[in-house]
Amino acid sequence: MVWLKNKYPILFISAIALFIGFVGCFKQDFIILKNSKFKEVENLEDIFIVQGYAALDTNNYASAKEAFANAYAINPNPSYLKEILGILVAQNQLEEAQKEAYAFLKQYPKDEVVRSVLVGILTNNKQFDLALKEAKTLLNYHKNAENYELISSVYFLRQDYKNASKYLQLAYNLNQSPFLLDKLAATHLLFLKDSKTALSLYETHIKTHGITKPIGDKLATIYLESKLYFDAARIYTLLFEETNLQDYARFVLEIYAKNKRLDLAESFLLKHPNINTRDALLFEIYRLQKNVKKSIQQAEMIYQNTQDSNFLAYKAMLSYESTKKRTKIYLQTIEKDLKEAAQKTNEPLYWNYLGYLMIDHDFNNLERVREGIKYIKKALEKDPNNPYYLDSLAWGYFKLKDCENAKTQMDKIPYSEIQKEEELKIHYQKILTCIQSKNKDK
Repeated sequence: MVWLKNKYPILFISAIALFIGFVGCFKQDFIILKNSKFKEVENLEDIFIVQGYAALDTNNYASAKEAFANAYAINPNPSYLKEILGILVAQNQLEEAQKEAYAFLKQYPKDEVVRSVLVGILTNNKQFDLALKEAKTLLNYHKNAENYELISSVYFLRQDYKNASKYLQLAYNLNQSPFLLDKLAATHLLFLKDSKTALSLYETHIKTHGITKPIGDKLATIYLESKLYFDAARIYTLLFEETNLQDYARFVLEIYAKNKRLDLAESFLLKHPNINTRDALLFEIYRLQKNVKKSIQQAEMIYQNTQDSNFLAYKAMLSYESTKKRTKIYLQTIEKDLKEAAQKTNEPLYWNYLGYLMIDHDFNNLERVREGIKYIKKALEKDPNNPYYLDSLAWGYFKLKDCENAKTQMDKIPYSEIQKEEELKIHYQKILTCIQSKNKDK
C-alpha cells in the first residue's frame, strides 16, 4: 500500500486518498483469478474474490463490500476485512470505518496497517487525543520511521511542535531521507523559530550524504534570509560543483561583488575554469582591483585566445595608463593596436582614445594633431553629444591654435559637466586664455 509508506499525508486524510492506498492491498494475490474470467475458479471463495475486485473496477462499492464479506464468511481471512475497511473509507463513511477498525484491532492488535488507518481516521475527525493514544500503541508494537513520523503528525495538529519535532527527529534517525529532513528543518525554522537547529540539520545531512539541488537551494535561502551571505555563497559553490549549473556560479559572484570581496570572487573564478565568460570576469575583477599588470596580461591572453578586438583595445589603453615613459616608439605600438581595434569594432571610445593620444602627444607634429582630430570626429559621428569627445576635439583645435573653433566645441558641453572634471576645466581655461590673448593682440 503505497500511501502507508509515507503517512504524513494522513494529516489531510480523505476518502479518495485512503481508497487509493487501502482498497486493493491484496488485489495482486488474486489478479490471476480475475484475468482467468472464471475459467480456473475452483471454489466459491475465489468467485467472491473475483466479484469483489470486478466491482471495485466499476466503483460499485456496495457490491464489492458484499463480495468480500461473503468471502470472509467462507474463510475468515483478515485481508477481506481490510478491503472492506478501505471501501468504507473510500465512501467517506468514516464513522463506520472507525468502528470496523476498532473491531478489527480487537482481534489483531498488532496489525500495523489498520492501526495506521485508524490514526488517520481519528485525525481527520479531529479526535486528536484518541489518535495520539492509537499512535502510541502503534509505536509500542512497531518502532519504525513511518510510525514515528505518524505520531509526529498528530502532535503537529495539536500544535505541540516540540513533540512533533522530537518524533520527527526519531524518524529521521532511522531514515535520513530528504523528505523527512525538510519536514524536521521546517518545523524548527517556522514553528519553533529555531533557525540555528534547522541550519545544523541541513549542514549535517550535506556532510553525511552530499549536497542535492533541493536541499542546497533551501539551505542557501535560509542563509540569505538570515543575512549570512558568505555561508550562502559556500552552499552555492557546492551546488555549482555538483550540478555545473551556471546560475549558481552567478549567485556566488553576485554575493561577493555586493559585499565588495573581489578577492573571494577572484579565488572562486580561478578554482572553477568551467564558469561561462570566466576569463572576461577575471579581467573585470583585476581592473576593479586596479591591478594593471594582471589586467594587461589577462586582456592579452583573452585576445590571443579569441581575437576579440575589444581586449586588444583594453590592453593598449591599460598599457598607456600604466607607464609614464611614453616615448614615440612606445606610443606607436599602442596607437597601432588601438587603430586596429577601432577599425574592426567602430567603437567610438577607441577612436576618441586614439585621437586624443595623438593630439596630447603631438611631438610638435601638427599632422599628428590633424590625424587625431580625424579619429575623434569618427567617435562623434557615433556619439555626437559626448562631453569627453567634444573636449578631445576642442583640445585638438587648441593644439592647432584654432582657439575660436576650440571654444565652439567646448560651448557644446554643459558648463556643469565641465566643472565636474578637472581635465575639462583646465582645457576650457586654457582655451579662454588663448582667445583673450589673441583679442589683446588685435
